[in-house]
Amino acid sequence: MPPRIALVTGRRARSHVESIVSELRQATGWAIDVVEAPIDVAALIPRDMLEKLLRSIHGRYDIVIVPGTLDYSLEGLDDAAGAAVVRGPSDPDSLRLLAELGEEGLQRLAEQGRLDPSLLLDKWLEELREHHASTRCVDVCGVRVPIRPPPIVVAAELFVEHGASAEAVAEQAAELLERGGDILVAGFGQGWDREEALRVLRALVDRAGPVAVDTPDKMLALEAARRGLSCLTMSLSEGDPLFEKLPRKSPVVVIPLDSSFNVPRGAAERVRLLEHLVRHAERAGLIPIADPMVDPPGWGLAQSVTAYVEAASRLPETPMLAGIANVYELVDADTHGQIAVLTQLFAEAGASLMLVTEKSRKAAMAVTEASIAATMTSVSLLKKRWPKDLGVDLLYAKEKRPRSGSPRLPRKPRLVLDASSLAEWYGFRQDRVGSHIIVVEDGVIRDVYIGRRGVVELRGRSAKDIYKAVSYLGLAREPSHYAYLGYELCRAELAAVMKRSYVQDEPLLTPPWARCRRYSARSMSVAGQSNGDSKAEEKPRGEKG
Repeated sequence: MPPRIALVTGRRARSHVESIVSELRQATGWAIDVVEAPIDVAALIPRDMLEKLLRSIHGRYDIVIVPGTLDYSLEGLDDAAGAAVVRGPSDPDSLRLLAELGEEGLQRLAEQGRLDPSLLLDKWLEELREHHASTRCVDVCGVRVPIRPPPIVVAAELFVEHGASAEAVAEQAAELLERGGDILVAGFGQGWDREEALRVLRALVDRAGPVAVDTPDKMLALEAARRGLSCLTMSLSEGDPLFEKLPRKSPVVVIPLDSSFNVPRGAAERVRLLEHLVRHAERAGLIPIADPMVDPPGWGLAQSVTAYVEAASRLPETPMLAGIANVYELVDADTHGQIAVLTQLFAEAGASLMLVTEKSRKAAMAVTEASIAATMTSVSLLKKRWPKDLGVDLLYAKEKRPRSGSPRLPRKPRLVLDASSLAEWYGFRQDRVGSHIIVVEDGVIRDVYIGRRGVVELRGRSAKDIYKAVSYLGLAREPSHYAYLGYELCRAELAAVMKRSYVQDEPLLTPPWARCRRYSARSMSVAGQSNGDSKAEEKPRGEKG
């Protein structure tokens, strides 16, 4: 017996939903009905009206899908319908996801409670894996790098600092791979003692497996390849002696630098030079990867995209690399949004290997963000869908839609008070038990109590664990102090999770529109605040000792 599904909607959207249901019936063979609520706008169906409607169809369906825009909890409505009641998507067109779910997916839908693309993500990722296994690739450091995406491979570059211990570098490398890097690139600058660099590389290989090497020291790159410490040599250009000296079958990245170390400005000239270098590498028995080079913003970024598109056409058998850190490191905007767009942009232009770094503080977690972006873009290209509503995203501080399930408040409170007015006359009361100093170090919250019980330090990664410990140990007494500690510990936990700095009593997040001046072309004037003009949150007086 085919699944029986009801789609609840309002009068205004019924005809549109009916047309979608007609497609679904034809695609699946399921029994799908549209149930109209006696109201124009589906998003405005009151809960009592919905419950009455569900009771009228009790037991007739296996699953009932109600509008995803309803702003109240669906708890208890399963009994009224005699079936699982789940939220649909906010956009009725996304109801077509049902056709891809299959009957097994309906069970997951009932369990999850919302028709959401995340239900399909596992299926899409399996399709991506199968595509990866069958598409044309070259082997780089034990990773199958496609000639053209999808999928997209993330190369994480670790700049090895002078004086860093081999063990510490190996630990960093292992972390980058664990957080989403597919290939590790070890970057060595000028001035390295060659044997010391090779010792570091050995530690890296022992801990993290095969690594790529990026260094201006050609003899270091050559020796690393000969000793089997390097699985990919970066940045070969016109006249490079490594073309003739590297072991055959070595993968190399070629870049369009001429013999004078200049990068041609025009896309066509750059691609001609790159094509010459690729052919040179092939004649030398090497495996070339082309890097048309991503120019920094303001210095030819748009032109470099053109170069990638043209190189993809002229070099159809050669994978391409895009160093997107050249952009996000030079733009004062959060990296996750930039990485999402840059990955999509250069993947569409033909690059299947994204080179990323976390060299600056603002680029923290860029490797993980790039791994998520690579997944999002790969599914987008594979399924020919926009990179949205795929069940994987890089949304961080913002949200796509308000969360549902808000509690229902009493209609008539006994008293409504302005808390800000009350706060003005409520004096601060020092907690006689003691004070607390809160800091965050390496993702760990440290709450140091100083007071009648001496000095006690509580450590944890959860604000809840710490405030429960404070309560259990009696390290606070005043209700206002408990409230303050809950507030500050929550901010400390958010700082730890978001990899941000935390300073007690100072703002954690200040949106740019609250602190930056901006030019209005409409009014031809400057608006907003300068960075030094923004007001900090009012500090609680005497809370920390």
